[in-house]
Amino acid sequence: MPVYADPTLPAVSDLAAEGVEILPLSDAPADALRVGLLNLMPLKEMAETDMLRVLSSTQLPVVLTLVSLRTHVPRHTSPEYMAAHYEPWRDDMTRGFDGFIVNGAPLERVAFADVSYWPEICGIFDSLRSASVPSLFICWAAFAAMYHHYGIDKRLLDRKISGVYPHGVIGSGNRLTEGFDDEFYVPNSRFITWLRSDLDPAVERGVRIISENPDSGVYMASAFDDREIYITGHSEYAPMTLDFEYRRDTERGMNPSVPVNYYRDDSPEAGPVVRWRAHSRLLFANWIGRVVAPGRARR
Repeated sequence: MPVYADPTLPAVSDLAAEGVEILPLSDAPADALRVGLLNLMPLKEMAETDMLRVLSSTQLPVVLTLVSLRTHVPRHTSPEYMAAHYEPWRDDMTRGFDGFIVNGAPLERVAFADVSYWPEICGIFDSLRSASVPSLFICWAAFAAMYHHYGIDKRLLDRKISGVYPHGVIGSGNRLTEGFDDEFYVPNSRFITWLRSDLDPAVERGVRIISENPDSGVYMASAFDDREIYITGHSEYAPMTLDFEYRRDTERGMNPSVPVNYYRDDSPEAGPVVRWRAHSRLLFANWIGRVVAPGRARR
């Protein structure tokens, strides 16, 4: 089904070149699901493209609204771009959203309390929970929301987890895992993780661990009947995103490891093998169809 978004976004033309049609907001039907994206990624346009691409594979019409923080000015995106395409967060916004996504930021080595916009994002986490808006927290946002709600800190690593890792579903899974393969692959790119035991205090308060990998740690956890989903990986990543990050980090002299299970024959010159496309589409289709849509009916 179609996704509706600001037609002037660069992502719209980029996706059109891939054969993915994003329709203008003015064409959205009244019953379309309204999803907000608080985009914390430094490369806004890349993240916008990734998210519109995966949402376009869902079975229900979706309107995507881009949301920004009031207390943070992005360093890599012009004020003019933000003003043209983003709506600053307001406390009453939750009334207008059927679902909400918060993605990551490269702040792994910064203590949560030292993040400049920490008070505002904690307020957003609280507003989403109070209004029972189904929420998908991705990568750094998952760690931040878990720390805010349950007091569980991130586990900082010496080497970056980078690559496409196999995962399995623990137990019976949840609504998001309907149709998942016994083993599925997910891109990961982070310096932080949780071990399953790290989340024991949250599990005692109702959090469920849904999926993990022995090398990269917990991948998915859920709370409040799946209204809160915590995901540490990047299933939305485009095929070349890990390559971009690897070459960028190499140019910066960071001596990164070659991403695991990513390049053909582990050779950067051979290009990537995409192992996560089907999982990515199913994950977001399930979130929209099995969590967001029923959630609107109950609210």
